[in-house]
Amino acid sequence: MIRNVDLISYLPQYLRGYREIREALQAQQPEVQRLEDLTEDIMNNQFILSSNEPGVRKFEHMLGMAALDDDLLENRKFRMLSLWNNAIPYTMAVLHKKLATLCGEDGYKLEIFPAEYRIAVRIALKSKKNFKMVQEMLCDVLPANLLLDVSLLYNQHATLSEFTHRKLSSYTYDQLRNEVLTNGD
Repeated sequence: MIRNVDLISYLPQYLRGYREIREALQAQQPEVQRLEDLTEDIMNNQFILSSNEPGVRKFEHMLGMAALDDDLLENRKFRMLSLWNNAIPYTMAVLHKKLATLCGEDGYKLEIFPAEYRIAVRIALKSKKNFKMVQEMLCDVLPANLLLDVSLLYNQHATLSEFTHRKLSSYTYDQLRNEVLTNGD
């Protein structure tokens, strides 16, 4: 609710003194306020960034998307925006920008092998929630003659060498390979 509707303020000063008119307007006040709130929701739901839950559901339906079980409203909006603004990249700079939008500046590694007609994208563990979205985006925007290799960039020896053996022993093998590790004790 951005705007609080006060019906009495619309009356000329000389009519505000009549009790009957004030009572009638105060009785109508809740319904008019509810209409104002609904009008505001309709205005906000015209745009992805300002839409509420029902608005996001309508955009998802329009785009043929399904929400993930643990998705926050902001994540759903982000995925919709990336699909809505999907333009085919004709340069590497545009492809890098699209990947940075989905994964963050340091959330991916892109390698191109022109002789093999192959593109390899490694997605950092911190961005693994967006893996499917990156894969779909790349399938949509890259030429069909390119072989696409998308996988997660798992923790490797260089990443784990920053940690002490004692710190590493508190993790399982699966966690060491598949989880984002922090060096804070």
